[in-house]
Amino acid sequence: MKSALTLAALLLSAVPAALAQSASPTGGRDYQEDVYVTPYWTRMPVIESIGRANMQVAPNRASFSVTYLETDKDAEDAMKLAVQRGKLAYDTAKKIAGDKAIVQSSVSVDPYYQQYRDNDGNRIENDRADKIVGYEARVTLNVEVEDIAAAGKARAGVLALSPESSTPLNMYLEATTEMNRAAYEAAVSDGAARAKATAEAAGTKLGKLLAVQEGSGPCLGRWTTSAGVDRNYYDRNYPMAAEAAPAPMARQQTVTVTAAKIGGRDVTITQADIDALDLPSDTPRQSISSSVCMIYSVGN
Repeated sequence: MKSALTLAALLLSAVPAALAQSASPTGGRDYQEDVYVTPYWTRMPVIESIGRANMQVAPNRASFSVTYLETDKDAEDAMKLAVQRGKLAYDTAKKIAGDKAIVQSSVSVDPYYQQYRDNDGNRIENDRADKIVGYEARVTLNVEVEDIAAAGKARAGVLALSPESSTPLNMYLEATTEMNRAAYEAAVSDGAARAKATAEAAGTKLGKLLAVQEGSGPCLGRWTTSAGVDRNYYDRNYPMAAEAAPAPMARQQTVTVTAAKIGGRDVTITQADIDALDLPSDTPRQSISSSVCMIYSVGN
């Protein structure tokens, strides 16, 4: 009798959620979807494998910013001077990197005031409207370069205008669809190899692939992307085409790259100015990682 009850309970638990019913207050029968259905691979011997890939690629973006500052007793004149420098810097970056340089600019102006010393000798600004001495205008260029080979020279070109402040050249990676797909395919290949090794270690045959899910596992995990640690994986499995060396610059020291009149004065940026400020820098490798969880049947 006890065995019969146990068998009946097992059969009842296997009823699909859509068929589970209960009586409603009105005398009818309502469907309830409250039966938990486990993944089908939990009902058979399986091998779970986590495939991982860490691909090393060269960065494809660089960014930097510069700020030009001008002062004048008149706010409009201060802004005009700063904007003229900003425009020449913009033209220079575009002349060097073309459409690969994306430049965003902004301008601001602030007054500065007469100063006095208090009883302790501290210098203090008298920030009253009638104590304005002049105006300080700032033009800032935020530059993103989509050609790493041209990024250093583009930055050198805007540095030739002697900005009052600048940021370091930052190289980074914007992963493309093709890069992410390559990392996924490498992770699947790695997972298949791990599953095969597991089956051989268990003395059995590897069966059919039942499920694949991006993520770090178990196979109901979420998809993840993180920095890799194996800096040689991509070089071994996805060799990159050799990067073209930048063309040597012509040694014509008087070649004019851009020129403009700023504050009534002719300002010229030559190739010699750019070469003098083009600081060499190695290109750091960036990581694209992917992981997948794979479920295989055993012995089929």
